Amino acid sequence: MKKRDILLISIVLFISLTAFGITQYLQAQSALDDGLAIVRYQNQEILHIELADGEYTILDDDYVLEIDEDDFIYIVQGDNGPVTIQYADNKVSVIDETSPQNICQQQGETNSPLHPLTCLPNDVVITIESGEFDPDDDDIIIE
Repeated sequence: MKKRDILLISIVLFISLTAFGITQYLQAQSALDDGLAIVRYQNQEILHIELADGEYTILDDDYVLEIDEDDFIYIVQGDNGPVTIQYADNKVSVIDETSPQNICQQQGETNSPLHPLTCLPNDVVITIESGEFDPDDDDIIIE
């Protein structure tokens, strides 16, 4: 390899590592301990989980299959079968689901709006939003 090749590889590696570090930093800074985890099935909100204490609100009984209040486990409907969501330490994660490669479980836990849990084989998406959102607020523009 020539010096130019090594220089180019070094620059690309530096930019990649810097971008990864910035992404991780922003994700950590956006973490919400008092946010709201919104569980959607087929783009319809079915369950809200408060990150502050694990309390929940069922929005659609047809798709929320079971709730274990002692262990903070919520089982919701998915296209391939049930999707099990767990709340712990102000974060939510998918701990069990049925899909070809179990990608949903591999995404880990989240409490950041920048890190939604997306389970496309089951058509379930978990997003984090600030618990302070008020749709009737005049300062908020909803399109």
